[in-house]
Amino acid sequence: MFAGYWHQIPFVRIIIPITIGIGINMFFPLSIGLSLVLSATSFICLCLIWYFYRLAFYDFIFGIFFNLFFFFSGVLLNNCHNHLNYSNHFTNFEADYLVVELEEPSQLKQNSIKCKVSVLQTINEQQPNEVDGYLVLYFEKDTSLLTKLTYGTRLLIKNNVTEISGPQNPFEFNYKRYLAFNQIYRQAYLNTNNFIILEQKGGNFIQQIAYQAQAFFNTTLLKYVKSSSEIAISKALLYGYDDDIDPELIKAYSNTGTLHVLAVSGMHVGLIFWIINLILKHLDKKKNQKIIKAIISLFIIWSYSILCGLSPSILRASVMFSFVAIGSIQNKKPNIFNTLAASAFALLIYDSNMLSMVGFQLSFLAVLGIVSIQKYIKKWVVFNSYVGNEIWNIISVSIAAQLVTFPLGFLYFHQFPIYFIASNLLIIPLTTFIIFAAIGMIFFAALAKGILFLNSVAVLLGFIVKWLIHITNIIVVWLEKLPFSYITGIQISELETIFIFIAVCSITYYFIDRKQYYFKYALVFFLLVFLVSGVEKYKNSNQKFITIYNIKQTFAMQIVDGIKSTLIADTSLLNNEDKFHFHLQQHIWASGIKHIDTIPFNNNLQVEINSVKYNIGNTILPNHTNIITGYTYLDSSVLKSIETPIIISSKLTKKQSNGLVNFLNKNKILVNNVLENGAITLNIEQ
Repeated sequence: MFAGYWHQIPFVRIIIPITIGIGINMFFPLSIGLSLVLSATSFICLCLIWYFYRLAFYDFIFGIFFNLFFFFSGVLLNNCHNHLNYSNHFTNFEADYLVVELEEPSQLKQNSIKCKVSVLQTINEQQPNEVDGYLVLYFEKDTSLLTKLTYGTRLLIKNNVTEISGPQNPFEFNYKRYLAFNQIYRQAYLNTNNFIILEQKGGNFIQQIAYQAQAFFNTTLLKYVKSSSEIAISKALLYGYDDDIDPELIKAYSNTGTLHVLAVSGMHVGLIFWIINLILKHLDKKKNQKIIKAIISLFIIWSYSILCGLSPSILRASVMFSFVAIGSIQNKKPNIFNTLAASAFALLIYDSNMLSMVGFQLSFLAVLGIVSIQKYIKKWVVFNSYVGNEIWNIISVSIAAQLVTFPLGFLYFHQFPIYFIASNLLIIPLTTFIIFAAIGMIFFAALAKGILFLNSVAVLLGFIVKWLIHITNIIVVWLEKLPFSYITGIQISELETIFIFIAVCSITYYFIDRKQYYFKYALVFFLLVFLVSGVEKYKNSNQKFITIYNIKQTFAMQIVDGIKSTLIADTSLLNNEDKFHFHLQQHIWASGIKHIDTIPFNNNLQVEINSVKYNIGNTILPNHTNIITGYTYLDSSVLKSIETPIIISSKLTKKQSNGLVNFLNKNKILVNNVLENGAITLNIEQ
């Protein structure tokens, strides 16, 4: 019976080994040649077994080679999507200059202008070479450049490209790996003398239309919504652009479990798909009419996706609903799990690195949870009223999605929103109305250019959008400030994540089927989670170390004793929540630290830990481990008495640290340069 069911879901059978192959190759890559040989070998074995043997025993062997073939195909696919494996990647050529083209509009950052570009040519004294690859460029901050650095603009830039550095502190976000999964391996910082604008007519025609549409959206929002805070939310809801949203507001949405509404995703495309189905419901009678309906659905879905800039989240949703639309042509209802697996398969064929995206993992898991267990949760409570059942329907969807995604929330975001049911129950309907009103506002604003009286309708809808967003923001902030609104500081490993996921799925299906073995599986894996967690807590309770962090022109040093620590740091870091969270918080959580005493650092400080003396400041003392935090005059007579390496902190500028390193090397003094080598951790002897 189970074997028969597998034939109904062929893409599920395929997607599992392919996904495992892609995931493993991302972190433990095989060469493209070896992966090709292994994939071809397993395919040949698969064909031979299928051709020569038909006995039941060989079904098992066939299954092994079937999975091996698609596993190695996943490895090969990921290698094919790695641009560094190709000889025409620009890093394989020496060049004085590069010709690049903007892949998206430039973004204004705090201290610079950021652009993602594709490299078209390398230029040196000889002839230019046609190349491939991506770069991230940072320009000196000049707002006048924003209108010039538009999508498709081609530039001639000086080749002062550098490799992207990895994380400089323990457990810090790995920006290098994140960009590598997006095929970006180099970056460059340019001033006005390092580039020339060649032309502004490049780029893809479809993308040009998308960005022009977004520019019209922005102009319309500015005219009819007016308030900057509400405009920022409108941009996120309409086409997924969230860079303008206040960080504190983003944090509030995240802490209440409603951040997903600010990304153009399944909810948005689902609403459009639902409207299409409602309008074209009369075309469900005959197969020819179903084909027409599917074509119209596909056209509208992909038109909306193009207008939204084909971001990864909208691409996922569009592919998913495209498969649903195509599947609806059949008289027999398609298997939703096969449809879901087919959409994931198509996306990974397009770009296997999508698997690394947190949004990809969360969205497919959420949909999987909704289609597999929401219908059972919905049966737990039945109301006599239509409204009551609809409210419970939203709640059951939230519970189903949360059940299968919260382990990833623990792993990536280290938090859990306690009031996710209430927040989603309030925010999803509100944002649904906002999306409808915003689309209507843009529609009537476009028509108002030819039919003037429709401008009044656009003004009214703009007013509604503004105040609905304002109310939504008030509710989100209020929910965040409620007592125990969210749990933060949760730290689990990848292994614990897998165990929790299996345990939760098992206990969920125990309540659905009431079969004892599900409960036993859940118990075993929950015990494994507690075991791993217990081992980690034991290790943390006995840890003793010092970490000196690498934070640009900032000093931070943490002395850890078990689950307590003393943090000596600049007040600028202690008072900057975002900076503290990015550089230190992940390390604190990973180390299981529960209590921190902070000491603001003021130029010079001496501490003694387990009979070891530490001198922190711009002086050097004998019989101390010296940590330099400022430019200092070095006395050669003092240096002769120094026996331990001198630590140069990241509070110094690069020029100061290089000069100091050179001087100390000449005097044959051992140096540990935090600014150059990253954070250092010193174990404290018991």
